[in-house]
Amino acid sequence: MEIAPVVVSPSQAWDGNDGPWSTFALGFGTPPQYVRVLVSTTCPQPWALDPLGCTTAPNCANRRGNLFYKNSSSTWQDKGLYGLDEELNLGYGGNGNFGLDSMTLGYPGSNALTIDNQLLATVATEDFYLATWGIAPRPTNLTKSGQNSVTFATEDAYPSLLTTMKQQAKIPSIAYGYTAGARYRLKQVPASLTFGGYDASRFVPSNLTFGFADDNSRDLVVGIQSISIAGSPPDQTLLPTPIISFVDATVSHIWLPLEACEAFERAFGLVFDAESSLYLVNETQHKDLLTRNATLVFTIGADTTTTQTLNVSLPYAAFDLQLTAYPNAPNATRYFPLRRAVNDTQYTLGRTFLQETYLIADYERSQFSINQCHFEEGLAQNIRAISSPNATNITTGPSSHPKPYGPHLSSGVIAAIVVVPVVIFTVLGIILALFRRRKRRATKQASCDDSPATTTVAGSIFGEHELHEDQLPLPELHDTAKDPWEMDAGIAAVEANAGRPTVHEME
Repeated sequence: MEIAPVVVSPSQAWDGNDGPWSTFALGFGTPPQYVRVLVSTTCPQPWALDPLGCTTAPNCANRRGNLFYKNSSSTWQDKGLYGLDEELNLGYGGNGNFGLDSMTLGYPGSNALTIDNQLLATVATEDFYLATWGIAPRPTNLTKSGQNSVTFATEDAYPSLLTTMKQQAKIPSIAYGYTAGARYRLKQVPASLTFGGYDASRFVPSNLTFGFADDNSRDLVVGIQSISIAGSPPDQTLLPTPIISFVDATVSHIWLPLEACEAFERAFGLVFDAESSLYLVNETQHKDLLTRNATLVFTIGADTTTTQTLNVSLPYAAFDLQLTAYPNAPNATRYFPLRRAVNDTQYTLGRTFLQETYLIADYERSQFSINQCHFEEGLAQNIRAISSPNATNITTGPSSHPKPYGPHLSSGVIAAIVVVPVVIFTVLGIILALFRRRKRRATKQASCDDSPATTTVAGSIFGEHELHEDQLPLPELHDTAKDPWEMDAGIAAVEANAGRPTVHEME
């Protein structure tokens, strides 16, 4: 039986205090209490907002995506209070009340999946304004040695959501495809999240993959070789020195070295606000930036020196954000989501970057890819599965680790390699048979009934084409239209959120 990926539909709301971000809906507990969440590619468990986080501010619950009352859930199993270990390097933190409970992926609907006994935390800190949906497939070990903390282990630990879904045969592999969505594109393009696969309609394949870093808490690492303004001379870079950066959807901003931030200041007339540690943009600056409408090009690779790189373009609209109820900043203030990093552990490509890029992370092969998003009105989903390397129930897809970098054999080349020798031997056999028959006729005047053989190669293992001996593909040196993974196509995706009610945008 083939296992389909799980597609989680967005909430249709745009939330956040540092920009309009496309959120997802999760139902925590029994009966489900629905909250709107932002995806975290770093955290291994979800964090729901505790009522203690909304005690005085008006309309706080709705602005922060709604609250989870754990004592109202009949299936809550309390595990105690622990420190939050995520994003400490960026100065964020807080505590969480951890426990086990049920989790429903999306608003009520005929196909909404519910996973029982999942580890989650309720948090009250304002460092994370909205609830966070951690999808990193690392196990979590709760320890109380010294100060309460959350550590990660491989034994006697609570499994992640993706691990549980794979163990329960709900997804074909421990992998996901994600993009943050872009409100400024078309008629507001929402986020996209697929477990066990990806949506091929949302991006242009880069044909470049990256291996995971050794640190599993900072595994999605790329080398940023340059940042430039489209149309400017190649030597005019906004990044004086190439850096290694972490890709992290948990945070909104892009964190770069001070000298790079100063280059941005000179290029765009940005002014640093020391009180908020942000680049606030007044109305005059905003009009100038809109008129200029510059496009930033990030050149990334597996490290800072490789020649196998990808150029990712971000329009100014991706940086045109607004603050609402943000600490130490005036309300309804425009800003540029660039942050000054104090050391190399803070270099981060946050959610701003993922508005224009599609991330595919394959944890069973320890590799990921970053691809330029594709925006087209009315484009239908194209959900493709990522099969497990050890899968026995998937009839198509990869059976070994794909090449992590550079060109790979396309389906045309593979088909030619397989089919051409078969055809050659078949033709030689026919010629030999005809020769023998003619010889026998000449000597014995006897007939021989030889029917020519035909060769047909089923198209399922070669993609979407059926190959016949009179329609053999020409060898291809490099097929840039194919994804870096040879994925399963034609598998219907499970919609994790169908029939959801209308959710209004936050004011």
